[in-house]
Amino acid sequence: MVLSSPRGTNDVFGEDIKYRDFIINSAKDLFRLFNYSEIITPAFEHTEVFDRGIGKSTDIVKKEMYTFTDKKGRSLTLRPEGTASVVRAIIEHKMYSEKIPVKLFYIGNMFRYERPQKGRMREFSQLGVEAAGVAEPFIDAEVIWILNSIFDRIGFRNLKLMINSVGCEKCRRDYIRVFKSYIKPEVESFCPDCKVRYDTNPLRIFDCKVEQCKKIIEGSPKIYQHICADCREHILKVCHYLEKMGINYFIKEELVRGFDYYTGTIFEIISDDLESVQNALGGGGRYDNLIAQFGGPPMPSIGFAIGIDRTILLMRQLNIKYLTKELKSAAYIALLSDKFYDTGLKVTKLLRENNIPCDISYKVRPLSSQIKTAVRDGFSHFIAIGDDEIKTGVFNVKNLEKHTQFKLNINDSSKNISAVFRSSL
Repeated sequence: MVLSSPRGTNDVFGEDIKYRDFIINSAKDLFRLFNYSEIITPAFEHTEVFDRGIGKSTDIVKKEMYTFTDKKGRSLTLRPEGTASVVRAIIEHKMYSEKIPVKLFYIGNMFRYERPQKGRMREFSQLGVEAAGVAEPFIDAEVIWILNSIFDRIGFRNLKLMINSVGCEKCRRDYIRVFKSYIKPEVESFCPDCKVRYDTNPLRIFDCKVEQCKKIIEGSPKIYQHICADCREHILKVCHYLEKMGINYFIKEELVRGFDYYTGTIFEIISDDLESVQNALGGGGRYDNLIAQFGGPPMPSIGFAIGIDRTILLMRQLNIKYLTKELKSAAYIALLSDKFYDTGLKVTKLLRENNIPCDISYKVRPLSSQIKTAVRDGFSHFIAIGDDEIKTGVFNVKNLEKHTQFKLNINDSSKNISAVFRSSL
C-alpha cells in the first residue's frame, strides 16, 4: 500500500518551491524597505490564544481549528492564522518597551479544518505583517501600500483593492442593532449557521455564501453608512493617502473580515482572474483593542496576511514566471571516464567556492546524453572533463544558451571565476 498525504495537504517541490521562494523573497525585500523585522512563532499555541483572539463565535474557532490535548491535559491548537500568535509574542516579550511602533512580519504554515477545494487547503502557507502602536491613518495606508506593492512586484495587474470601515466598538454596536432589526422578519429563512450568527455575531452573515442568505441581506443597511464621525474621518484620510500614492481602490460597504478582533479600517485584494471560488489573495485591517484584550497595554494595531499557495495558483494561471535570485550562471560538469572523478571534484569545489552553482554527472554516460541532461535541467554552461583537460588543467566552458565558449584554467586562482561566468552570458 502506497501512503498518500492527508486530505487537504500538499507536498511542495519542484517549480512550486521556486514560485514560493520568489514570492517570499519579493515580500522580504519590501519588508526591509519598510523597516519590518521577522518573527517566527510556534506552529501551535494554547487554545485560549485563538479563542480570545479570533473570537469564539467565528466559524474558525467553532468548526475549523485543529485542537488537541497534550499528555498533561492542556488544550493546544495548530495556528489557524498569524495575528493572534504575534500579539501573544509582543505582550510576552514586552516588545513595546523597546520601541514604538513594533513592526513585524511572519511567514509560516497555518491549519484549518475546511472542505478542501481549489485555492483552499487544510494546511496552507501565509506571510503577513503586523504594525503595533500607531493610531494614525497614515500607517493604514502604508500597510495597504506594502500589500499592493507585493502583488505589483510579482506582476499582477488585474486586481481589485476593496476597503471598508467596520467602525469602533460603539458605532458597530449601534449598527448591529439597526441591522438585526432589518433582518429580523427573515431570520427563519436563513441557513442554520446564519440563524446562530443572528444571535452570536450578526456581521458574520455578510460572509455567508448561501444564495438565500445573500439575497436577504442584499438591500440591508451597510455598516459604512452608520460609522461615527471619528471613524469616518479616519477612513477618509486613509483613502486620501492612497490617492496620493496612486493606489486604486474602491469602498465596498458590505465588506467584513472573518475575525472578531477587527476594528475600523479593513481591506482585501481580490483577483477576477483567479479560476477559483476563493479569489481573495490577501487582506487585513485594524485591531485596536486586541493587545489590551490579551493583557497588554492599549496599542492600536494593523496588519495583513497573504495566501502564498493561492498566489502561486494565480501566477501559474496567468503564466507569470518567477524570477529567481540565483546566479544565471550554473555549470554542468560531465565526466567522460570514471577515472576523472578527482578532477571533477576539484572543478566543482572551485566553482562552488566562487558562488557558481554547479552539479556533476555522477555517472559516466555518452557526451551527447549529458548535454541533453544539462539543457533539460536548465544549466547555462557545460564543462566536459577528458584526457586533454586533465593534462593541461584548462577546460572549455560552453555557453548552452549562446552557443559560445571560453577557457577556464583551474590552476589560475587569481581569476574572478564569477565574473568570467557572468561575462559570458
